[in-house]
Amino acid sequence: MKTEFTLAQLADPDIAVADKILRACVHCGFCTATCPTYVLLGDELDSPRGRIYLIKQMLEKDQPPTAEVVKHIDRCLSCLSCMTTCPSGVHYMHLVDQARVRIEKTYTRPLADRLLRAVLAHVLPRPGAFRLATWLARFGRPLAGLLPKPPVA
Repeated sequence: MKTEFTLAQLADPDIAVADKILRACVHCGFCTATCPTYVLLGDELDSPRGRIYLIKQMLEKDQPPTAEVVKHIDRCLSCLSCMTTCPSGVHYMHLVDQARVRIEKTYTRPLADRLLRAVLAHVLPRPGAFRLATWLARFGRPLAGLLPKPPVA
């Protein structure tokens, strides 16, 4: 893939690594067949190839990510099945990790997302809190019908 980073941008070691990774991608599309989010949703931007394009744009323009970019990067499960099928050996994991670091530094998530992430960060590493949360979830299950429905492929 052709990149258009400036010399000033390439002076940053993270951008230099991203440039090397981006140049390795030939957009063959083998990764799309093994990506669970692409298989489920069918959106090109939810494939590794589409995310690579979004990350490239974000890094080249040196702008904070948009809500659309964050949505597609967040949907990556980091299962890395795309890396096992990539004939070019693209190190997708390093690229998506770099994008996530940039998102956390420059993007302000909506309040509901921040609260949910804070609760998960508190509950998941603590077995007692997790057990309590699953027990409390039983009482909330009848209210699940009030939540918005997830997208259907």
